[in-house]
Amino acid sequence: MALLIGSGFPNLDVFPTLLRKKTPKDPINETHASTILHTVFLYLVILPLLYLALSAIGWSDSWNIALSFSLGGVIHVLTESFDQKGRRLLYPVSKKFYGIRVLPYDFWTYLTDKKVLALEGGLFILAFLLLVF
Repeated sequence: MALLIGSGFPNLDVFPTLLRKKTPKDPINETHASTILHTVFLYLVILPLLYLALSAIGWSDSWNIALSFSLGGVIHVLTESFDQKGRRLLYPVSKKFYGIRVLPYDFWTYLTDKKVLALEGGLFILAFLLLVF
């Protein structure tokens, strides 16, 4: 559960775009994926803080929960670094966007791209196989 919550956490920065209820004219310049929520650094900071907070309230699996949450966030950021925008992987050292630009950035194009369908389908099958076996 913590892994799933952590993997969705970076997308909290999409709310300004969603509140407008329309497709942006220039999606590559949207704030989504440009905030600190889409940096690996944040999840390295969250890991010990979340561990300490959960330990303080007496959770026995606090390390596993904190690690899973942070790992989910890092996986999300790294996976999204394959789109045309890239991500600020070295923030706060660098504000440059890094990534391998093979997938579209625009959400609507993303949903209809054949490469994305293959990637998402492959990830789903892999997750299912890991769950079953």
